[in-house]
Amino acid sequence: MADDEKLRHFLKKVTTTLQETKQQLHEAENRDREPIAIVSMSCRFPGGVRGPDDLWQMLIGERDALGPLPADRGWDLESLYSPDADAPGQSYVREGSFLDDAADFDAAFFGISPHEALAMDPQQRLLLEASWEAIERAGVNPQSLRGSQTGVFVGITQQNYGTALHEAPEGVDMYLGTGTTTSVASGRIAYSLGFGGPAVTVDTACSSSLVAMHWAVQSLRSRECDLALVGGVTIMAAPGAFILFSRQKGLAADGRCKPFAEAADGTAWGEGVGIIMAERLSDAQRNGHPILAIVRGSATNQDGASNGLTAPNGPAQERVIRAALANARLTPDQVDTVESHGTGTTLGDPIEAQALLETYGRGRPAEHPLWITSVKSNIGHTQSAAGIAGLIKAVLSIQHGILPKTLNVDAPTSHVDWSTGAAQVLTETIPWPQTGHPRRAGVSSFGVSGTNGHIILEQPPTEAPVDTTDPTGGPVAAWPISARTEAGLVAQARRLHDHLTRHPSLTPSDVGHSLWTTRATFDHRAVVVGADRDEMLASLAEFPDGSAPRADRQLTGKPLFVFPGQGSQWLGMATELLDTEPVFAARIAECAAALDPYVDWSLLDVLRCTDPTALDRVDVVQPALWAVMVSLAETWISRGVRPGAVVGHSQGEIAAACVAGALSLTDAAKVVALRSRALLALSGTGGMVSVNAPLATVEPLLTDGIAVAAVNGPSSVVVAGADVAAFLTAAQAAGVRARQVQVDYASHCAQVEPIEAELARLLDGITPTTGTVPIISTVTGAPIDGTAMTAAYWYDNLRNPVRLDLAVHHALDAGHALIVEISPHPVLIAGLTGLAEDAGGDAVVLGTLRRGDGGLRRFTHSLASAYVHGAAVDFATVHPQGRTVPLPTFAFQGRPYWLGGQRPPTPAVVAPGTDDAVFWNAVARQDANVLAETIGVDPAAVGDLLPALSSWRQQRQTGSKLDSWRYRDEWVRVPDRPARLTGTWLVAVPAGIDSPLPAEVGSALRLGGARVVPVEIDPFDVHRTALAAQLTLALDAADCDRPDGVLSLLALDERVLARYRSTPRGFAATVVLVQALGDLGIGAPLWCASRGAIGTGPGDPLANPAQALLWGFGRVAALEHPERWGGLVDLPATLDERGGNLLCALLSGATGEDQAAIRTPGLLGRRLMRAPVGDRSPARRWQPRGTTLVLGGTGGLGSQLARWLAAHGAEHLLLVSRRGPDAPGAEALRDDLIALGATVTVAACDAADRSALAALIDAIPAETPLTAVVHSAAVLDDCVIDALETHRVDGVLRAKVDSARHLHELTRDLDLDAFVTFSSFAGTVASSGVGNYAPANAYLDALVQHRRSLGLPGTAIAWGAWGGGGMADGEFGELLTRHGVAEMAPELAITTLRQAVEHDEPFLTVADIRWERFFVAVTATRPSPLVSAIPEAQQVLAAIARDADGAGDSAAARLAGLPPAERAKALLDTVRTQVATVLGYASADEVPPKKAFQELGFDSVTAVELRNRLGAATGLRLPVTLVFDYPNPTTLAAFLDSLCGGTGDTSALDDLDRLEAALDSLEPDDVTYVRLMTRMQALVADWKHGRAEPVETAGEALADATDEEMFDLLGKKFGIA
Repeated sequence: MADDEKLRHFLKKVTTTLQETKQQLHEAENRDREPIAIVSMSCRFPGGVRGPDDLWQMLIGERDALGPLPADRGWDLESLYSPDADAPGQSYVREGSFLDDAADFDAAFFGISPHEALAMDPQQRLLLEASWEAIERAGVNPQSLRGSQTGVFVGITQQNYGTALHEAPEGVDMYLGTGTTTSVASGRIAYSLGFGGPAVTVDTACSSSLVAMHWAVQSLRSRECDLALVGGVTIMAAPGAFILFSRQKGLAADGRCKPFAEAADGTAWGEGVGIIMAERLSDAQRNGHPILAIVRGSATNQDGASNGLTAPNGPAQERVIRAALANARLTPDQVDTVESHGTGTTLGDPIEAQALLETYGRGRPAEHPLWITSVKSNIGHTQSAAGIAGLIKAVLSIQHGILPKTLNVDAPTSHVDWSTGAAQVLTETIPWPQTGHPRRAGVSSFGVSGTNGHIILEQPPTEAPVDTTDPTGGPVAAWPISARTEAGLVAQARRLHDHLTRHPSLTPSDVGHSLWTTRATFDHRAVVVGADRDEMLASLAEFPDGSAPRADRQLTGKPLFVFPGQGSQWLGMATELLDTEPVFAARIAECAAALDPYVDWSLLDVLRCTDPTALDRVDVVQPALWAVMVSLAETWISRGVRPGAVVGHSQGEIAAACVAGALSLTDAAKVVALRSRALLALSGTGGMVSVNAPLATVEPLLTDGIAVAAVNGPSSVVVAGADVAAFLTAAQAAGVRARQVQVDYASHCAQVEPIEAELARLLDGITPTTGTVPIISTVTGAPIDGTAMTAAYWYDNLRNPVRLDLAVHHALDAGHALIVEISPHPVLIAGLTGLAEDAGGDAVVLGTLRRGDGGLRRFTHSLASAYVHGAAVDFATVHPQGRTVPLPTFAFQGRPYWLGGQRPPTPAVVAPGTDDAVFWNAVARQDANVLAETIGVDPAAVGDLLPALSSWRQQRQTGSKLDSWRYRDEWVRVPDRPARLTGTWLVAVPAGIDSPLPAEVGSALRLGGARVVPVEIDPFDVHRTALAAQLTLALDAADCDRPDGVLSLLALDERVLARYRSTPRGFAATVVLVQALGDLGIGAPLWCASRGAIGTGPGDPLANPAQALLWGFGRVAALEHPERWGGLVDLPATLDERGGNLLCALLSGATGEDQAAIRTPGLLGRRLMRAPVGDRSPARRWQPRGTTLVLGGTGGLGSQLARWLAAHGAEHLLLVSRRGPDAPGAEALRDDLIALGATVTVAACDAADRSALAALIDAIPAETPLTAVVHSAAVLDDCVIDALETHRVDGVLRAKVDSARHLHELTRDLDLDAFVTFSSFAGTVASSGVGNYAPANAYLDALVQHRRSLGLPGTAIAWGAWGGGGMADGEFGELLTRHGVAEMAPELAITTLRQAVEHDEPFLTVADIRWERFFVAVTATRPSPLVSAIPEAQQVLAAIARDADGAGDSAAARLAGLPPAERAKALLDTVRTQVATVLGYASADEVPPKKAFQELGFDSVTAVELRNRLGAATGLRLPVTLVFDYPNPTTLAAFLDSLCGGTGDTSALDDLDRLEAALDSLEPDDVTYVRLMTRMQALVADWKHGRAEPVETAGEALADATDEEMFDLLGKKFGIA
């Protein structure tokens, strides 16, 4: 039996052990396969994608993000592009998907210096911001993860940022090591956010981010980390990928990926960043984090020894997919879709498709095929970010239950046998198929090195629907906003407002709870407090101008609670709080119970009583106030604000002792009730007086029987005694303001001594203790132990003076900088503020409730004020039932950082006196002796080389000069700045056009917040008077005096105006609209819209060149009417929701752009950029052959061009002008050309007559066919816009526009080598006074772009000023010269023309611009984003800022220190010297001291320049109207002298400041407030009747005006432009 028992025991033990082992194995196996939850995602991708929601809108909107190569990264775009795929070092693709703000970074937010930020790879910067956003999107406060086991896994590859170490600016180079090393990318995230988990950087090329995801899953399952940030990033800092893949012919020519398509022709590069946050599913559920999707399985592998290192390997792809399925414990048919690698290459896509067919497609029901998708068709191949981009798309699809289509698929590729399995490329957006199992998606990513990754995602478990009703029904909400800067705070408020406007179901309670619990707190803080959602939104909308508490610094030390004495009571005080705040109500109930044994009245009845006399008795009001103050303190404490010390004023010290724990609630109730009842015996025995004067002033005024009762502040003293009348008389005689307090007894003096014994008897038995909070006694002015607060102390408290001043100073010295008055109304706040200011610290004084405002809303407002100043408020108690809801992420305040950005061409300039100068001067003179001597050789050794060296030198100098003249237009992506419109917008719509665009625009404006008043204008025969009347009627009907904005769509009407031959109706109506708005005095900004008037790049053809007239006109209007000009915008064919949002943001002014286009990638802004040729080889050589037709051939420019053509081998020149041979100089020109070897025909023809021009072209001899056309004709008939008439417009358009259009139409079928138009600087950059010249020139530029989109040759040159005659002669030429556009030598100008044709450039602006002057001219009326990218313009702006900041104080101080006579002379010399410099006089001697500035030659631009120069020279802030207010050098110098020499008397202003501060501390119902207001009103009335109104000079009124704000005023005053 014993053996059997042992055997049974052994078997039982073995069985138990086996079961435990089996369970452990099961748990380990499950742990290895534990589902991982994706709890948040963040991303930034091209096309304005700032987050997952934006990406989803792009996907379902079936948009892509294609755009031009970035112009702000220092890439030489002109030399980079070549259509020849075999051209070394170049790319045949010039478009891709780029982040428009890749350089932007909020360095200060992460505590990174500008130098280090500049040295950091932008990929590292993007990862930091995206990581922060991902954590916030998970509903986690990023600061709460500091020290946590959070892991970081990021995929990134080197993109050659900052590789030129030797070019790094000083102070930047030291950071380049960590800044550009990819391994640092993950570590920097962990370092910046304080994570302690693994930080790993993965570089497996294109599969990097998906491999990183696999590693993160493994790390979470193995418990290495509890949370993981996973992602990838790519920012192309250099164009190397374009060059490399161009050599391999691996890029799609149009910049678009065409995954698995028959038309696939290569990949297309994109960039961006994606980050997801992941944790174990069980943890995510327990933590209440949102679960977006689940990672069921993952796998990685390698191609191994395959058919090539970089070639895709189908079997390896199959293996990684099967491994991921095994890890997920799924069969292939349980996965519905695969977000593929799908790059659009003809090699890789078929291999991948076959692998998908083999794995997922085999044995699958035909009715449930595997759907194959690729996000690369939307955003391009984002390289290291490609895997995470696909994963984010897959998660979004799972969330929404929709599978977005793959773009750009004409038909599935025929290189795949699709019949081998049930798999299809998804070419239409469809609902997710209903299969009976959770939605599941695979995600693939394959690296060029052979490393592959596959992830399988699953729909998370269904959660219970969330009740969106507010569960609390609370009467008040509090929404905190926080940022590191003031600008960030405002941006965060705006972002929150926009988010809540778009999500109306979010409740105030949930929003408040989420803001308090899921967002980090920074120094700049504000709290929006309100009763309901509408009020909260209104407060956000007006922020920062509203009443929301805010502060930019926090105070150290715990708060000081100050409890006042009698005086803060009011009828109904705190009753509202009784009904809404349980903590307050409960403490009031406890106080009532404690008082009951000692009073014959009910505390609650008193508090709720409406009888005005209820608080008249001292034995009622003091206990009631005590109870309210104790309960208010309890409410503060319940919200997390605990006092670091307490101070009590008079009877308020009883409440202070109770809150500090020195007195129990029962003892405190006994003291306050019995002592106040004892005071009844003193009724009628004395009085008290409040004195507004320092203690030292009051003491000498004390009369017999009067003593100091309290010192409440530096100038606030209370006296008391039996007879206060004598004291009041003495105070009045001394000019000291004093008023009697409304009490009939005198405390804190000898008058209370009769009740000393009674108090000792009544209070006997109280047992004070040390307490838990320090007490600073107002009896002694020093800290006191609570045990000293015996019955005797409470007599001393009543008998002795209240030394609030000493107590508060002691508290401030102890570090209690936040002072909170605990009372139903702040009565000590003025004195406390004075004491704090007197102490010289940063202390802040707050109240709790206010008279008539005693509810939870006021308390919460006070609580918010404490929070913004640093109090440790627990706002979870404000929204105890609130839930976590999605909120906008942090509004980073990015500024651009980029090493090696755009730089201007640097002409070879040699400083005189150097060895280099001697060398090159000898070369230029071909002086062999000097050259030989300079380099120490025999002259014979350099003789043969010298001519070639001299020629080379000359060519380099000429090339450098020409490069400095060349500019091109670029359209750059403008960062999205969501903004809403306000007020009434007038929308001018042309009658009779068939277009949905006006309706779409109107709808967009309404959705954007505007009230739209449409005005349908018939452009058939519109006149300014009639139009002004029509606008007035429309505004009257809308009950609107003045619109807030005007948008014109009139230019959409291209029909020719009746009775005219050349003018489009819409353009004529636009001119009249500008005039009519001016006639009506409507100053609202006018925006003018077109459609297809501009082309933003090769993929954006210019469809409607006639509408480009508007753009030339608008650029002039911006300069002539800056005060009422908004800008120009070119709209897409269809304005969708996103386009409407972009339009509203533009019209609101938030973007700062005034020449913009709305396109698929987003809002594009026009920029003038340098376009140097450098050493680039031309695409072809232009050798004139056959016949060259020169329209305007006998004019100034045409004749110079004809001579060049003849000299360069032109066979036949056909010179066409209206007068032909009769034109002045035509005969001599003909002779010159014949002498140069050309055959010449000078023909008279009106090219605006199509038939005549056609006949002329038809007559060209067949042996010399027409091969080149040059349009150089023009008519200049200009005036300011306000004086422009339609017949003048028509004449200019006929000569310039019609002739160009006819040339285009009549030659489009000919084999032309060149089609060249001469337009003008006036049409591209503009100038005032050329409103009839600029539009026609803008048309020529547009016509050439239109031709290019049709595959026809075309080159447009917008010329600056030519020397030797041309359209820039006369007033326009003089204006250009004055404004800094110098004349160009004709032979060099023509060389740039030949360059443009030979380099196949569609458009150039060619001008010799002196930016130090021209920048002032072009920005004098308004800022100009157009020139913002020009480096010299940036330097001018920086120099102006430096001069204003740097020289100011020292220059002003130096001048002020001179003797008066010497200073006056120095200032007059300064003025004359600066005038001479600005106007170009040889010296100051040529500037007569008393000659008027207008006579000297000033215009608005030079006036601004003089102001800037004088401001820099003197250190003074000067008005732009300087030259008008002080019209000659002498008077101007005298004005400057007055500014330098005197300080002015500011004592009266100081007194006003003090008065204002005093008024702020008073309530409107305060007697003092009423008396002050009455006296001030009387004073003002007397002053106005007894003295003349002060006259403010223009200079004083406009002293702070900017350059831009004053241009128009100057023009009006001077009558010049």
